[in-house]
Amino acid sequence: MKSIGIITIHSDLNYGAALQAYALNQFLVSKGYNSEIINYIKIPNHPRQYPFPVNIAYWLMNRPRYNRYRKFLKSSVSTRTWHSIDELMQGFDEPYDVLISGSDQVWNPTCGGLIDKLNPCYYLAFADNKKYKKVAYASSLGSYRFNKEEIKSVGKWLGEYEHLSTREQEGKEHLESFLEHDVKVVLDPTLLLNNYEWQRVAAPVSKVKDEKFVLVYYIDEIAECVEYARKVADAHGWKVAMMTNTAKHFPGVDINIPFCGPAEFLWLFNKAQFVCTNSFHGTAFSVNFNKNFISVIKRNSPQRAQTLLKNVGLSERLLTDIGQIDSLSEQIDWITTNEKLLQLRTDSIEYLINAIEN
Repeated sequence: MKSIGIITIHSDLNYGAALQAYALNQFLVSKGYNSEIINYIKIPNHPRQYPFPVNIAYWLMNRPRYNRYRKFLKSSVSTRTWHSIDELMQGFDEPYDVLISGSDQVWNPTCGGLIDKLNPCYYLAFADNKKYKKVAYASSLGSYRFNKEEIKSVGKWLGEYEHLSTREQEGKEHLESFLEHDVKVVLDPTLLLNNYEWQRVAAPVSKVKDEKFVLVYYIDEIAECVEYARKVADAHGWKVAMMTNTAKHFPGVDINIPFCGPAEFLWLFNKAQFVCTNSFHGTAFSVNFNKNFISVIKRNSPQRAQTLLKNVGLSERLLTDIGQIDSLSEQIDWITTNEKLLQLRTDSIEYLINAIEN
């Protein structure tokens, strides 16, 4: 079987990043490939800056979360670690047959660790295309659109790929506007694994007992998500639970759950009665776990959720106003949705295996 190296955003303390990295590697391992994540530790996109001694207190509080992330991915990453672009770009000579630029927003310069500059590592520019086959699986640029100068570099780097795919229809159209290459739209890697495969690596949260709860998973706009969740919870007599990166209690939340790792994230999604999220990966796991949910539109980057929900026939779950809750059906037709998801999964798997083998 072929040896595969995956480069993706995996070192940030971000649930979606860690879970999508784990999923792609785990899927390939399950198919018999000798696969691992290339352990490139990029600069965090938006590192928190605190004065001394607050910075020490923040580091100590977050240490358990950091350890949970590292433990979750430990068996998936390469034993060798690269700590800089220069280190990775100089003489890469690892024993892989195929290199895959994985999912998440690896092609979005705002996420590459260089503050709005292209990171060549995520375009596999460090590898000789005469030695390695280059494949993109669900590599995303989010809402970003390359300017004329960036297109020169991106066109050169992506021109060395044998197979290209992304997660969003809009991203496909933008890439195809300047590349002489077809770009396929495929599922995010987290959806290559089914609910039962994810449950095997979930870890219980002791703070949550037998309560029925609406789970809040937010990116940035906390208050709006909590407002939506509170409305749903009050209508059913449930509690509102929220994962946070701080011990601070947020108004409207009954159960504050700080410093979870990816395994605890999975357990909470599986146990929730309802999910309220403005995250793409929150939306993806709600669909995969068949949870009634609301996806609150992320106005600066709605493309990923829009593409997924349209493809599984659940566009109405993406809300722009709290009043829309009242018109939603109580139960989702999961039979139809799961049929569509299975077809999308089958199609994405066929693309990925073909890209590796042919």
